[in-house]
Amino acid sequence: MHMIRQTWPLLVGLVAITFASGALAQDMAPEFARVAVDEQDRPTALQMSIARYVPAADDRLLVVDLVGAVHIGDPAYYAELNKRFRYYDAVLFELIAPEDALAPGRLEKRSGILSTTQVGMMNLLDLSFQLDEINYDAANFVHADLSPKELRESMEQRGESLYVYFWRIFFASLNEYAKDPLGLKDMEILTSSISSGQGGSLKIMAAYEVTNVKQASDMLGSDSGSAVIDARNQRAIDVLMREIDGGARRIGIFYGVAHMPDMEARLLEQLGLAYESTEWVDAWQLGRAPAPTSQ
Repeated sequence: MHMIRQTWPLLVGLVAITFASGALAQDMAPEFARVAVDEQDRPTALQMSIARYVPAADDRLLVVDLVGAVHIGDPAYYAELNKRFRYYDAVLFELIAPEDALAPGRLEKRSGILSTTQVGMMNLLDLSFQLDEINYDAANFVHADLSPKELRESMEQRGESLYVYFWRIFFASLNEYAKDPLGLKDMEILTSSISSGQGGSLKIMAAYEVTNVKQASDMLGSDSGSAVIDARNQRAIDVLMREIDGGARRIGIFYGVAHMPDMEARLLEQLGLAYESTEWVDAWQLGRAPAPTSQ
């Protein structure tokens, strides 16, 4: 357990990168990721939100959904999203890639772009990779992200680098460790999982970290106008406005969950939309399924 506590802050940082990352006003979503529990308070699923926003007054036919993405998940999760995506006029998606790499059929063997760390995390948690499961060749899919060149230029304008992000993650991890230096939270999760007969304790711990959207956003620098959050989100909003002008009325924005607090603020401020409702989709099944009862 001591070794887990020494390495867990860094794992938290890796989870935040793998998955880019008081009372709320009534027109804002309460949360974008959560762990569902059963009647015994045992974790059953990591759930991602589909938060809906509509105009406060006119043009009530317009619907914009923020579809929070976790980049590794159960195949059933991605199958459910593929089914839901068919009903949108446009699905705006994130992917830092040049336009010539986005033509139909050009994104084959997508898992090849994963880092060794991400592949290890995916295999360790027995999950699948988003780019291998989502149908990015669908006719209504619209790229709404920066190219590598644009991201690099945006980072340079902000005085950012990979070195800057490393230290953001490092200090954010130290801050989280300082809140619970004895690892009581992790011990509670592990103890609860073991005593209830649930497997996948590491997966359960990782799921709770994924739900800490504010921590992931802070690590990526949303409060300081970073390129990773600010510039990419603004590109998505620009593409959204273009699609609306072109006649689209049911639009999904499929972005990593760490982007969602800032993305929501842009919908409210720049488009005058208001939060309406949230649906939840199971992204990871947690623990073992109940044993079949004898007849």
